[in-house]
Amino acid sequence: MALLGLVWGASFLFIKRSVGIFTPLQMAMWRMVLATIIYLPVAVTYWSGIDWSRWRPLLIVAFCGSALPNFFFAIAQQHVNSSLAGALNALTPLFTLIIGASFFRMKVSWSRFWGIVVGLSGAMALILFNSSTAVSGSAFFAFLCVLATVCYAINANAVGYYLQDQHPAAISSAAFMITGGFFIAGLVYSGGLTAAWQHPQGLEGLGYVFYLSALGTVGGSILYFWLLQRNSPLFATSVTYLLPVTAMLLGVMDGETITLIDIAGTLVILAGLYLARK
Repeated sequence: MALLGLVWGASFLFIKRSVGIFTPLQMAMWRMVLATIIYLPVAVTYWSGIDWSRWRPLLIVAFCGSALPNFFFAIAQQHVNSSLAGALNALTPLFTLIIGASFFRMKVSWSRFWGIVVGLSGAMALILFNSSTAVSGSAFFAFLCVLATVCYAINANAVGYYLQDQHPAAISSAAFMITGGFFIAGLVYSGGLTAAWQHPQGLEGLGYVFYLSALGTVGGSILYFWLLQRNSPLFATSVTYLLPVTAMLLGVMDGETITLIDIAGTLVILAGLYLARK
């Protein structure tokens, strides 16, 4: 969990830098295509053990676990700094609880209910009062970060409910084998190939995206699914407790400013997560 917190926490900084070179759609498609290529030998290794009849939850893994959140964060981080994005990502366990209780028969105690209320209050404070969002008119982009956490929550519940007995590497690689053609077409359509070679910082941008693909998507997803299968979805998604700290520290090193609202809102979210875990 500590390793995931470091790898995924750093992702927000690399997303911010890559969308300074590529458009959000180009960045997201490059990330998915590179991840598909990296997953190819993994898929070959686990091919015989993949239950292809479960293609529907595998589609959820590909789109809700990777493609859609990556796209949302890429758009958002043109206007929202990486520290705030990391803080809002800590809402994932709360939405995991809401969706799990509503659609996946997860039991909800009163402490978990109040955890949801407290955590969402912290997120609203970050969105509405943070100087880098509401004051600059970009609260909508902060909301996209929240929408990405809803996708992550759907993914966590789907894996925990439908794919509990599948190997973590098989889950990840199978999902990308199903959707790889879509991402390649999206890369061509978005002009990502042309941008990589014609932009003066195109190769540098590919370096950022390669980190996001190899460590953030491939390595991180396999380790994350391993956690999901050995614990509850709520426990596994609590790795996002660590992301605000990592994202803020790296954001400060990259020249971002941390305000009292950032700190207070993050502490409120973490308090809500603590209650939700009880």
